[in-house]
This record gives sequence, structure tokens and C-alpha cells, in this order.
Amino acid sequence: MVEEARARRAQKTKQPWVVLKLTVGIASAVIAYTCYVYIGRLCIPMIKREASALGGRVLGIVFLVVFILLAFMMIWAYIKVVFTPPGYAVDYVDKGNTSGSGPGPLPQPATSPSQYPPSQRDRPKRTPSRPRDYKQYPSDLKFDEALGAFYAPKPQRQNSHSHSGTGGSSESSPPTTAETGGPRQPASLAAPQPEKEKPARPQAARAPSSRRTVRPAPGPETAHHIRREGVPMRNPPTVPILLPEHRYCRRCQIVKPPRTHHCRSCGTCVLKYDHHCPWIGQCVGAHNQKFFVTFVVWTALFCIWTIGTLIGLNAHASSRPSFSVDPQKIVVIALSGLFALFTIVMFLTHTSLISMNQTTVENISVRSMKQRESEMLGELYPWWNVSAKRRTKKQWDAEWGRIGFEGNLWWTGDVRKHWKEALGPNPWTWFLPVGRSPSDGLHFDRNPRFDREGRWLPRSEWPPELRS
Repeated sequence: MVEEARARRAQKTKQPWVVLKLTVGIASAVIAYTCYVYIGRLCIPMIKREASALGGRVLGIVFLVVFILLAFMMIWAYIKVVFTPPGYAVDYVDKGNTSGSGPGPLPQPATSPSQYPPSQRDRPKRTPSRPRDYKQYPSDLKFDEALGAFYAPKPQRQNSHSHSGTGGSSESSPPTTAETGGPRQPASLAAPQPEKEKPARPQAARAPSSRRTVRPAPGPETAHHIRREGVPMRNPPTVPILLPEHRYCRRCQIVKPPRTHHCRSCGTCVLKYDHHCPWIGQCVGAHNQKFFVTFVVWTALFCIWTIGTLIGLNAHASSRPSFSVDPQKIVVIALSGLFALFTIVMFLTHTSLISMNQTTVENISVRSMKQRESEMLGELYPWWNVSAKRRTKKQWDAEWGRIGFEGNLWWTGDVRKHWKEALGPNPWTWFLPVGRSPSDGLHFDRNPRFDREGRWLPRSEWPPELRS
């Protein structure tokens, strides 16, 4: 399944211009239809004092002025976000290696290397599945590759009834203390136990099963050893994502600047790539993120005003004997409610992302790491032992910091600074479709809790002023 999905993604090419801009035409038609219904079938009859009007002339004029103002701001912001490119990496980075066999020239960083302290140790290359080697672990513990944690092996007695070569195995199995609330290990990691009365038969090798079974609790000495020395350790990714070989795009044949990703729909690398939005016909990136947030804000206000006034006027006039529901107003109410819900959720999401100085792609990686840790804690502890899970997670946070904050490569700790970098230095123009994005999409301040290659450091290796 994974190979098939990768093959489909590899075959996906750049979409035609007509396909990319099709939803822009649909969105423009929806806006035009909403304006026609609200102005032509609601406000104009009220101003003309027609018998079917839902209010008086003054109310119609006020509603018309407010609606036109909101519609103007929304359309202005929409034009800006549609016609402002997100920033394409090929326009700022030269193709130093056209053969595609290696990375091209690397853009110069915004800050000098001496701004951040180097790591206290020379990091050897290691695989992501193995734990970090900066700490000494007890020699009698074994490492579980699937869970990324240590466990104390339980000694297994040799069966006297078993024949040599087919009897009990000398392999030890990870213990489980489900009854005591201690960490437990999946039964798929344990060696098969021979029967006591019947001679053991050689069995074919089986693939590890994902089903979890409860094993008897180990003795008090082993359980105490697990809680005291074999506490599971957090295992952050160790891929040096800032190295040129990890940022090279073979499709564009360039070394991508930091936070740049390749969009298959647009067929190019986008600076500070957030996501591909079909409603604007292009990606949201470093140069148009401000206008995208502005468009979302004014669209939400436009839809809330439209649905609120239409529902309120129709509910107030429903007591009239001659009242009849206009089907076109019902359609506009449904469309306004749908887009109001969508834009409100989108605005709240980007408010959180901007505050943490993350993009949608980067936030997906953070959520994946949190999900892996939750699954790991679910394997180590029974579902009812919530306090043990909290204690373990608190120990991880004390050693490494929080995943979405101290563990964010681009988090600086200053929320106001993050908003200024995304929307501009003047807060009064943050939600106005004017100016330009302050970010060039090429240079970003790195979190000093990461090394120069982009790997998360433990608290003991942070700068001294950040360890408290």
C-alpha cells in the first residue's frame, strides 16, 4: 500500500493552468450570486418599500452600506491573494548542478554561525530508530526497536524436558506489569515458550503480530529495576534536515532554502510552503501568506453578516400573514453558513500556526511525533494508568522541552515577533490587503535549542540562559 501511494505521488505532475484556476472562477461566481441575492432581492425592495420587503428604507440602506463595505474588502483581499505569487525557489536559487546528481549552491544564512552556540559534542551519524548516545544506559537493558524504549529482560529457565536444538530458547522476553500499572511490552517481542509435558516442536518463523496480550507480572526486583533505571526515553528525529543533501530537490534541481517544499500541483518549490489552496489557484507561501489570512478574515466577516441578517429578517417577518420564503435567500444562507464555518476554522488554525511560527506542513510533523509518543505510552502502560503516562511525559518535557515549542525548529519564544514576521511590523495593517509580506522566504532565525544541522538538542546542551 505504501509503495503504491508513493508511486501515485511520483506520477503526479503539474496541473494545467485551467485546472488550477477553475475553482477561482467558481468562487467568483458564488460571490457574484451572493451579492445579487442580498442586494437585488433583500436591500433594494426594502429601499423601495415594496410589499414583499422584510424591513424599512433606513434599515435597507444601512444593510446595503455594510454589505458593500464587507464585500469590497473581501474581493480586494481575494484579488491580492490570487495575483500575488507565493514565492518560487527557482527565482531566487540558481541551478548549480543541472545533472541532478547532487545539491547546487546553498543560500547564505541570515545570521552568522557564531550567533548560536555549537553542540557540546561531535555528533556521529546514527539511524533514527536508535536512541541518542549522549546518555549511558544500564548494560543489562535491551532496546525495543519498535517502541524506541529500553526494557529489562526477564531471566528464562531452561526446560529439562526439552531436547537440545528444539527446546526452550535462551532469548529473554520483555516483562509486563499490567496488574501493577507498570510499563508493559507487546507479546510479539517474546520468544515462544515450550510446553512442559510435551516435547517442543520446531515452528516456522512468524511475522510479529500487532495484537497485544497481557503477560504475567515480573518479580518485584525486575519491576523495580524497570521503574528505576529502564524508564522509556524520548527519541526525537535525528535527521539533519538543514544539511544541503537533505534539502536538494531533484525535480527543480536546486538546494531548497529552509522551510521550502515542492508542490506537485504547481510543479515547483515554494518558499515557506504552507499548503496548496485550490480556492486561490496556487499555494500559500512566504509572499502571499499575509493576503491569505486577510482574505480569510474578511470572508468570515462577510459570511457572518450575510447569514445573520438574512436569518434575522426572515425570522422577524415570518409572523406576517403574507410572508413567503424566497428560495434563493435559503441558498445564500446555506452557502454563507458553509463558508463561514470553513473560514472561521481556517482563521483559528492559522492563528495558532503563526503564534508558534509553524506552517501546516511543519505542524503535521509535530502532530505525528505526538501521536507516536501517545502510542508508545499506550504500549508501555495500561489504559487506566493515566498518572504514569503523565509522569513519563513530564520527565520527557523536563529533559527535552515541549514538542511544539522548544521542540520547534523555528520557535523563538516571542509570539508578537512571529506575527510581525508573517503579517508585517504594523499591527494596524495586519488584516488590510495592503503592503507586502515582510518575509523574503529565504532566511529564518533558528531555534537555539537545535544544532546547526537542525537536530533537537536535550536541555543539558541548550545555551545556559535557556535551560531554566
